[in-house]
Amino acid sequence: MRYAQIFRYVLTLDEAEYQERWVKPYADAIAQVPGLVRKTWMADFETGTFASVYVWEDKASMDAFMASPAIAKVAAEPFLKDLSITAIPVYEAASLITRG
Repeated sequence: MRYAQIFRYVLTLDEAEYQERWVKPYADAIAQVPGLVRKTWMADFETGTFASVYVWEDKASMDAFMASPAIAKVAAEPFLKDLSITAIPVYEAASLITRG
């Protein structure tokens, strides 16, 4: 069963800093995580509000990622504030209809 996570957070970065300090150091490594189907990055630079949606092949892959040193490193970034994470199973029957 697929799982999804929604990460919501505030970053104190402008767009150039976001690319340099947030995307460049993490995107390639995240793309290689076993079990990750996709990650979508969302950014509102005017308000400093950001989010990411991860879709995982299964809960075990998601749990392994969450227990990895990479997550601890990201969580320790000084420009990251108010992180909240929601994890929930994907409802495949409806998701198939809407190309989820």
